[in-house]
Amino acid sequence: MMKKLQIVFFSICLLIIVSCIKHDFDAPPIKMDSIPFAANSSIAELKNRYVAGKFIDITDELNIIATVIADDASGNFYKTIVIQDSTAGIELKINRSGIYTTFPIGMKIGVKCKGLTIGDYGGLIQLGKGTYLNNGRTSLSGLEDAVANQFVFAGPRNQTVIPKVKRINDLRFSELSTLIQFDDVEFVDKNPNQTFATAGGGSFLNLDLTSCDNNKIILHNSDFADFSGDKIPVKNGTIVGVFGKFNADNQLLIRNLNDVQFTKDPCGGNGGQDVSKSILEIRNLFSGTTINISDNYKIKGFVISDRTTNNLNGQNLFLQDASAGIALRFTAKHSFNLGDELELSVTGVELSDFKGLLQLNNLKITSPKLISSGNTVTPKIVSIKNLNTSIENYESQLVIIKNAKLSKSSGNTYSGTVKVDDNTDVIDLFTAFTVGGTIATFANDVFPTSTVDVVAIASQFTSNQLLLRNLSDVTIIGGGGTTELKSIQEIRSLFSGTKLNIANDYKIKGIVTSEKNALNIVAQNIYIQDNSSAIAVRFTATQPYNLGDEIEINVKGMELSEFNGLLQINNVPLANSSLINIGQTISPKNLTIQQVIDQFEALEGQLVKISNVSMSKSSGSTYSGTVILNDGTNSIDMFTRSQALFSGTAFNVTPVSVTAIVSQFTSKQLLIRTLADIVP
Repeated sequence: MMKKLQIVFFSICLLIIVSCIKHDFDAPPIKMDSIPFAANSSIAELKNRYVAGKFIDITDELNIIATVIADDASGNFYKTIVIQDSTAGIELKINRSGIYTTFPIGMKIGVKCKGLTIGDYGGLIQLGKGTYLNNGRTSLSGLEDAVANQFVFAGPRNQTVIPKVKRINDLRFSELSTLIQFDDVEFVDKNPNQTFATAGGGSFLNLDLTSCDNNKIILHNSDFADFSGDKIPVKNGTIVGVFGKFNADNQLLIRNLNDVQFTKDPCGGNGGQDVSKSILEIRNLFSGTTINISDNYKIKGFVISDRTTNNLNGQNLFLQDASAGIALRFTAKHSFNLGDELELSVTGVELSDFKGLLQLNNLKITSPKLISSGNTVTPKIVSIKNLNTSIENYESQLVIIKNAKLSKSSGNTYSGTVKVDDNTDVIDLFTAFTVGGTIATFANDVFPTSTVDVVAIASQFTSNQLLLRNLSDVTIIGGGGTTELKSIQEIRSLFSGTKLNIANDYKIKGIVTSEKNALNIVAQNIYIQDNSSAIAVRFTATQPYNLGDEIEINVKGMELSEFNGLLQINNVPLANSSLINIGQTISPKNLTIQQVIDQFEALEGQLVKISNVSMSKSSGSTYSGTVILNDGTNSIDMFTRSQALFSGTAFNVTPVSVTAIVSQFTSKQLLIRTLADIVP
């Protein structure tokens, strides 16, 4: 009996000792069965409650169910997990380490949001509980361990969330904190000794990821990640991670190294071991019969074609260097723009003749590497006679035909074949018009009958031909000096409230104040300004002009009319405009909102700057749609198109300085060009 009592006593003591051992991580006593409630809301609805710059306590019964897509197992996430449902994703802050032992990746969890707080860090919306002061700044607190089981409920494990396959430049604000996959990407830095972060460094490291079309995103890595000391792969491949942001920077955060699968050669192929050749050297490899280039060669040149006007098949482009030019045909539609500098491997690529035009055929869309953008190539001056007799010397290059006349056997538009005659010979100018479903944006524009200079790509399709990039390639010359230059204010004063066509032979000159690349303006529209005033101009096709371009426009016969209150010169053919200069600036007028309102008609179309502006919105916190500006003197709407690149960005509620174009759409409004127009 005594022996049995001793055994029992010993067992009790052992149990006490074991229970007192300190484990690495303390886990709250959270029930591991099915989630004891149903969802009555979604993460997207939860995030819609967020107000920029504020911390919002949730006071109603709001329950969500989501799956953990990132945890702190690797150390790349700290005291947080990321959860995602079918609508959106969000960071959930829990104030302890080792959260993954309770809520691992793939676990479905339920969150009772009543009593929690929604806020942000660097513009990234987060869910936590309460706030605290961090170096004088209010920050969102995480859920304390002791109360976590009151809000977070564990459900089934091993749930799968399929990442969204995206292109870097197609990311949307609504996709923050969701699982994203990029294909055909690589690190910009190809140093084989570069590591993901600085192991034990106590901070983080941002590395640039790039796609083969040179769109970039930051890969954000913590120094505390267990892979921080691992070397980055120098190849190309697929990466999966959580889409995040910090202020203006988009970021990607991986969970572990399984998210990085880089096994292919980098953009350009052959691991950067190709030998550089001129385009002329590559052309000289062709002897009349189709070949596949067997040597490790690469070429570099500038894109001289314009994909945006659809005068080429979307799989084709023309590339030119100092030696020659050549046509490229990809296996799919490409995204390279006029003026892009490209480098690409031609190893294994087919070099062949198509209807007389030499081309590099069946190129992979990932082959080229974008080196730079916005470059210009000076066209070679050539007579049509010389062009026709020596087409191989000019093929796929940019040329200019001086003092030419355009004519057509039937009709007066660019569509199809237009004859170009410079008194030395005649050549066809071809414009796509529904062949294979392709039609150029300017196909139905009327060509000028006066003397012109024509810039074009020398090409072949059975016979010699020229190809326009856009209507800026056709410049009216001569004109007898009869066209009178008028100020923009003089043209505006012609309008008396009723639509009219300008009868006199007038032209205007001004500087472009709008920015087409940010997509906050329709592609056919621009705003131009001179020393007198400003005006909106609407072309008949996508216009090619950039912010700061000085242009001249012949407005004879053009429509001067109002569109929802905005005075504009309407239906202007691109051929009526020409580029005078680039890189010009317009200094905005420093005004108050009240002054803008009081002088609105006089200021319409002009660039203004308003200081000490606060921003607000009736619903939401992003620039998309109407944001109300107030500087203490009055209020005015600022409108942003949903298509604008910055539409999904959260605006700053603290006082800012706003530079914008004065405009109208039924009511008075301002238009910013880019986020650079907003200065804290």
